[in-house]
Amino acid sequence: FAPVESGKLDVVALQVVTVGLEATERFDKLQAAGDYSEAYFTHGLAVQTAEATADYLHNHIRRELGIGADQGKRYSWGYPAIPELEDHRKVFELLPAVETELGMTLSSAYQLIPEQSTAAIIVHHPQAKYYSVGESRVEQLMR
Repeated sequence: FAPVESGKLDVVALQVVTVGLEATERFDKLQAAGDYSEAYFTHGLAVQTAEATADYLHNHIRRELGIGADQGKRYSWGYPAIPELEDHRKVFELLPAVETELGMTLSSAYQLIPEQSTAAIIVHHPQAKYYSVGESRVEQLMR
């Protein structure tokens, strides 16, 4: 990010993507009917569609910022760099359309609903890299 004293305008991008509740409803209906193969194919397609859409949007943001295709990183809550799912609440506060337009909510454990959704902060700095905050889940379980 640009230092404050540089006087340069700087930005950060927040991204939220969902396939929608219909995918979850279809999965549940197929499961209830005992059509497990089709249910899991549907679930897998919905998850991959959400991830592909997030990747597409990330690349779109790179183009808008005029930066290279490999510059910057996308960090999602619940992963090593931002382990606290509770921080999803902040995204919902900053982007009210997540609820009003996309129809998304948070579970009591702060997971995104519908499940086939992602939220991320996009850091465009050329030195951005993936990292871990605190202990990994494996390290926690080994205690």
